[in-house]
Amino acid sequence: MERDNNVFFDPSSLTETPGIRQRADAAFLQNALGDPDLKVTSVSVNETGVYKRPLGKITGLPPYVEVRLRHRTGVHEENLIVWSPLCWNDRFMGTGGGGTGTGGAQYITCPDNTSRGQTLPKAILNGFTAATTDAGNGKRQWAVENGVFDRERYENWRSRSTHRMTVIGKRVAEILHERPVRFSYFHGGSGGGRQAMVEAQEWPADYDGIWASCPAINWTKFLPEGYWPLAVMNDAGQILSAKKLSLFSQAARDAAGGDEAFYRLTEPAAFDPFTLVGTHGVTQTEAEIVRDIWRGPVDENGERLWYGFRPGVPFWNVGIPIGAFYYQLLTGKPRPFFLSTHHLRWVREDEKAASYGMTVAEYRDFFRQSVTKLADAAADRADLSAFRDRGGKLLIDHGTCDPLIPVDGTLDYHRKLCLIMGGKNAVDRFCRVYITPGDGHGDCRWHAPGLTEQVGMAALLAWVEHGEAPGELRTVQVDRRGHTLRESTIKAI
Repeated sequence: MERDNNVFFDPSSLTETPGIRQRADAAFLQNALGDPDLKVTSVSVNETGVYKRPLGKITGLPPYVEVRLRHRTGVHEENLIVWSPLCWNDRFMGTGGGGTGTGGAQYITCPDNTSRGQTLPKAILNGFTAATTDAGNGKRQWAVENGVFDRERYENWRSRSTHRMTVIGKRVAEILHERPVRFSYFHGGSGGGRQAMVEAQEWPADYDGIWASCPAINWTKFLPEGYWPLAVMNDAGQILSAKKLSLFSQAARDAAGGDEAFYRLTEPAAFDPFTLVGTHGVTQTEAEIVRDIWRGPVDENGERLWYGFRPGVPFWNVGIPIGAFYYQLLTGKPRPFFLSTHHLRWVREDEKAASYGMTVAEYRDFFRQSVTKLADAAADRADLSAFRDRGGKLLIDHGTCDPLIPVDGTLDYHRKLCLIMGGKNAVDRFCRVYITPGDGHGDCRWHAPGLTEQVGMAALLAWVEHGEAPGELRTVQVDRRGHTLRESTIKAI
């Protein structure tokens, strides 16, 4: 089954590192690390093949050493977890989190090849040492407390903790195995994809190969967008129902030749919402609302502030708070994705702010505050010369039907990259971008095939270690149980 095809590096010929069991000792590691701000809290050798979680367990794991550490970042402390297999392939894997989380124990999940983003279990199945960190931000809403914005926690999330995880994780591996890391990799999706891009931008020596999936770059521009549909409806004095929005979306897909044809498009579908006025009870005002939502936020002169979601893409939900925004089940009222509200609270330094009645004018103020006050959170630096010059390789993938992060933001980044780094041919030598038509947010369970973990990581390893630049890659679509529904291939743009 595709879900279980988790091996991208054959570990069968690896042998146990001599003496590793003796070195798997807290006092020994503490002394070897020699950092007064770093506390080794536990070390254990797990040979059971099982990792027990609060809910269920993970099975089929190779023997490995688990090292748990606590690092003081200033006022706060971050928790790190390192897993290193007894039979090591001399490689390190950095793992990420999602949203405003960078990782931690809750991200130790069952291996699933159809879910993009590295985890500790996936990594050790392939012989890698791997690490994760919670950045000291264990709470869901950690950045603002009592009206004070916590810059230390923010900077841990933004950049520092992922870098420290990398340095510490590599050092633990080298102490345990008494030999250096040969190659290092990072793969994260969404918020983890943002971490991946920050590593390439700010810490170019950390990794030889980086894969960023549906990356949450342009953070300060796309996250406010959860409020854009609300602002448009509030200005219009009318709530566009979920049923009506679905009607417009389906009409856009039908105009492209139906769902199957639409989910094969790489370019936005061309559809005029005003063609529905007078049919199915659609009014002029409703068409205007849809036009403005699809177009995305604009300034007072009609100039784009950021990209909207493409016509036909289902980027909202009903009852389930996933998507750029959602409709409450009982009231039918629209509400932004919870991360958009968290971001609003960061910008306003108010842990209770909500602003569901935000107007378009107020949205513009919010957007401008976001891109100026938290500019360093954007993760959109396009000068990757330091990463390129040391031989780093970067993969980026993004689905056209991502319901959380508009794909056109990633395309915008690629254009800037080509402009700054000497053109597309020059960029292709160290970065390949795959835009997967019909694919969603971080897994292969959407409307069309997407990249699997095995395919993407195998391609990245071949590029880094053998100079084989990735070309056409296999993609798959699976059902909820992980069974393959169909396959396809995709080329880099």
